[in-house]
Amino acid sequence: MQLSRRRFIALTGKIILLFGLGGVFPRLAAAASDTLPIEALRQLITADPRTSRTIMWQSKTPLEGCRLQYRAAGGNFQNLPVIQESLNEDRVTNYYYTAYLKNLTPATNYQYRIWQNNIATPWQEFITAPAEITEFSALIFCDSQCGQTYDGWGQAFRTAWQRHPAAHFFAIVGDIVDNGQQEWQWQNFFAAIADILPQKLFIPVMGNHECYSLIWKFCRPRRYELSYNLPANGDTELQNYYYSYDYGPVHFIVLNTQMLELKDIHPHLLETQKNWLRQDAKNHPARWRVVLMHKDILAYDEYQEGTKTMMSISDTGYAFMPVFDELGIDLVLTGHMHTYRNRGHIHHLKPADKGPVYIMSGPIGNQQYHVPADKTFDRSAIYQPTPENYLLLSASTEKLTVTCYTAAGELIETTELSH
Repeated sequence: MQLSRRRFIALTGKIILLFGLGGVFPRLAAAASDTLPIEALRQLITADPRTSRTIMWQSKTPLEGCRLQYRAAGGNFQNLPVIQESLNEDRVTNYYYTAYLKNLTPATNYQYRIWQNNIATPWQEFITAPAEITEFSALIFCDSQCGQTYDGWGQAFRTAWQRHPAAHFFAIVGDIVDNGQQEWQWQNFFAAIADILPQKLFIPVMGNHECYSLIWKFCRPRRYELSYNLPANGDTELQNYYYSYDYGPVHFIVLNTQMLELKDIHPHLLETQKNWLRQDAKNHPARWRVVLMHKDILAYDEYQEGTKTMMSISDTGYAFMPVFDELGIDLVLTGHMHTYRNRGHIHHLKPADKGPVYIMSGPIGNQQYHVPADKTFDRSAIYQPTPENYLLLSASTEKLTVTCYTAAGELIETTELSH
């Protein structure tokens, strides 16, 4: 977001490469075992988390013949083959592994581990969602990107789960890391939460920083693409860019707002996504429809290529808000500007009694800024500079509740929606 910061980081990155200081950065410890060199063991959302789960991990060396073993707690285990992909970037090769668990029983405790040549990691656990979910809560983080250290992100993540242990899953609404090609960023992001990541269901959203190269130019976000195998959207070229899933009374729609960064790679991203969005909403009737997307609907002093302005409705807002009105979206959660703002209902690009409620939050990482107000649309705002903060989303058939907390535990605001 801040070009001056990006230029500075790009310059220091060149110095690091020039003097060969890459070795001073810490490596990610094996997350689940001292015997198998696996990293970043994680479970990802599927289209139906009642009966399926995606398990991923990675390694710096190929794990030939590895399998995922799983079982209902106390039962006999089954072996699953895995899909292996690799990527060489920033002078390092990472091997990515994916196993898809299907035909699971709802509301059941499962155990899983990675196995190779009679060596296995410790068992990890997850519980499938109930067949009927009448209410649930989830943690929504934005902009976990960090500079110098990810320790603060890790501590904030653990603290949020300690406060809200009943949350069913967590999302990071874009800018998961600060630079999408930099090995140090991905290693330290995962390392900071490696102790509890395997047990928590993860919903990732692509941000603009996932689309930056080592020299801070727009690039294809290959690390993001390979790090997160997500529900199918029917387009192999744009798989893992946008998707949807159901959870109880809520249909969640994860959108991609990186039309600027990806314009030379995927010039039809916006129109393809709009067509998919309309069909997806038609195919998934639900009590509530909630959108998760990175860039916000307002510009807040950030130059917009399309409108050539720096305030009011952003290019992303002009692109998606009319479609949200058309489809009856209830709630839109965004990040990108590294602050908390509640705009209430907006309809046809105006404050109104109807239309989606738009709430922006973040950062949960250590990149903080002063963000100007929007006197037309801001209904409420957090003080500046914004401290680390996150959202607790609670849903039932009767209402949606969104509460903003700082990482330190301060209650900022609660917003309630009801039909």
